[in-house]
Amino acid sequence: MYDFILILDSEMSGRHKAQSESLIVVRTTEIKGKNIEKDCRRAYTRQLVKDGVRFPVLQRRLRPHSKSLRTVFKASRPNLFC
Repeated sequence: MYDFILILDSEMSGRHKAQSESLIVVRTTEIKGKNIEKDCRRAYTRQLVKDGVRFPVLQRRLRPHSKSLRTVFKASRPNLFC
């Protein structure tokens, strides 16, 4: 539950510019069971709860397989969308 509160704090500061000192958590509940989508109140949360949700990996970098192929400076920017 503590991790969720940290995520909530980060989301509120990012979306609404709220400071963490001014946030007060009144009540937390954990939703269990098969009807999670029906029990969630917000549409954004319903999207994240569905089975099979996948997120893109944006920071994957292809690294050279041997140390001799590595270089310190690159002539072009890396391609992160592989």
